[in-house]
Amino acid sequence: MNTLKSRLQSSRFTTFISYLILLIASSIPVANAQTVEEQVQFSEAELEQMLAPIALYPDSLLTHILIATTYPLELVQANRLVNKNKLLPTAQLMEKAQKKDWDPSVTALLAFPNVLEKLSSDLSWTQDLGDAFLQDEAQMLASIQSLRAQADEANSLANMENMSVTRVNKQIVIEPVQKEIVYVPYYDPRTVYGHWRWYNNPPVYWAPYPYYVGRPHGHFYWNSGVHISFNFFFSAFHWSNHRVVVIDHRHSHHYRHRGRIVTSHGSQKWHHKPHHRRGVAYRSTHVKQRYNSHRPSIAHSKQLRHAERNSLAQSRKHKSRHDKTLKHYNKQVKQHREQRFTSKLHNSHKPSHYDREKRHDTASTHNRVKSQLLSRERTQREVKKSQTQRSIHQPKSQQAQRSMDKQQRQSTQRMRTQQPKQARQSTQRAQKSTQQRVHRSTQQRSQHKGHGQRQNRSRD
Repeated sequence: MNTLKSRLQSSRFTTFISYLILLIASSIPVANAQTVEEQVQFSEAELEQMLAPIALYPDSLLTHILIATTYPLELVQANRLVNKNKLLPTAQLMEKAQKKDWDPSVTALLAFPNVLEKLSSDLSWTQDLGDAFLQDEAQMLASIQSLRAQADEANSLANMENMSVTRVNKQIVIEPVQKEIVYVPYYDPRTVYGHWRWYNNPPVYWAPYPYYVGRPHGHFYWNSGVHISFNFFFSAFHWSNHRVVVIDHRHSHHYRHRGRIVTSHGSQKWHHKPHHRRGVAYRSTHVKQRYNSHRPSIAHSKQLRHAERNSLAQSRKHKSRHDKTLKHYNKQVKQHREQRFTSKLHNSHKPSHYDREKRHDTASTHNRVKSQLLSRERTQREVKKSQTQRSIHQPKSQQAQRSMDKQQRQSTQRMRTQQPKQARQSTQRAQKSTQQRVHRSTQQRSQHKGHGQRQNRSRD
């Protein structure tokens, strides 16, 4: 019984431990995802840093900028259209933009080439601003109001000549003074907000716009206003609800007050349109899932790149270890070869069985060559004897000469049959030499006979 109880207790303990391990393993990816999302979220300092150069723009223009930054690729295309057609009026540019199927906010910015140039040139800033707007719209609007409050405390909003600054429910609203004429101010964000409270996040600074004029002691610079005669006033800030409200842009050819847009019967909360994104990835997985995008988020792609870097580092470490082992192995092989070579050199002085056989073969070949040389010498001796005999017993007539030639041929034939190939060559040379000598002797005899006959004639 005791053993059964102990077994049951141990099995329960093991199941409990395994359950705990499963819980911890399942919680790890969630924690990782949360940390990644926390890293993707923008802080208040980062939001005010990005919004500093545009927070004091009129509300109508600022809503278009915030919506258009969520479509960065269309902003670049719109800026290219403006650069290609700089001499065309705004109305004709709008007609060309209608064929491009861009978002209305992007089309509305064609009348403001300076703003469009800034948005398309600094794409990292533009994309960050659009991603922050998509992640938390209410936080973005709160940061705008915080910056406007700082400018109001620094007494900078009193110098806005072409804009009317009003306060509705403790919210600062900036609108154009003249209807259907929008002025784009330029200001230095390092001075207009007074003391900047985020020391580690200084405000984004833009170079001054061309042809802008300002007062000597003022914070704002102005250019000629843009007369709006197209569908521009279709969006506004609903400050109390912390969101952007839009109406149908096709019915907004004339000026419409912010309050009228907010309280209009057809007004609704602004919704992002993913097809105008043109394939640009979203920053966080939360926003990606919200708009059912199949493209991986920026955070997920960063995580993948980080994993790839770690795998590359591990592979390099493994490769270095493999190289070290290869070097050690090659060193051992080299040492082994050197040892084998030295042993061969040491053993080469001792005669082996192979060396004995080699010596025997050399001795046999030496004997063979020696016998061949002896046979040659014999043949040469015989030839010399025959030559001496011929010189002693010279033939007296041609018949004797023929018999001697015949005997010589017979002897040479016998020698050919008995001698090897090398002896034959020596006999042939000897025959030639004897023939030459015989020929010379016959010539000398004939000359001697002719000389004797001449002497006899002279005697007679």
